[in-house]
Amino acid sequence: MPVFPIERDSASAEFLDGTKRGEFLLVRDTETGEILSPQFDVSVQPDRYTRVPAAGTGTVVSWSVVHQRGLDGAVHRLPVGIVELDEGPWWWTSFPGADPAADLFGARVKVAFEVLGEAEAAEAIPFFELV
Repeated sequence: MPVFPIERDSASAEFLDGTKRGEFLLVRDTETGEILSPQFDVSVQPDRYTRVPAAGTGTVVSWSVVHQRGLDGAVHRLPVGIVELDEGPWWWTSFPGADPAADLFGARVKVAFEVLGEAEAAEAIPFFELV
């Protein structure tokens, strides 16, 4: 999970409102039906693009392990990678419950959320768990 504060802005507010409700929102093009990543800038044509909840499931297409030294001096290993969502877009994420020694390629995953921060500044941050 992030070790830095998450601060919402106008571009991330709608996505983060969704995560607080337990929804991972994607962008749908109402003219073509194409599903786009959450980062797509809907302000370019607000009448054309709408946010829709994703199924929250996908497949690991790439992964690696980040090594971090904690405050206790011990080295902690965190699997991170890219998930291809069932709707098509890719999402960069961490897999905090996964075995760092495991081969994650092709693993099925589902979204989960961790609330970070205090009171009004708290945000629900998405990550993925192995199914």
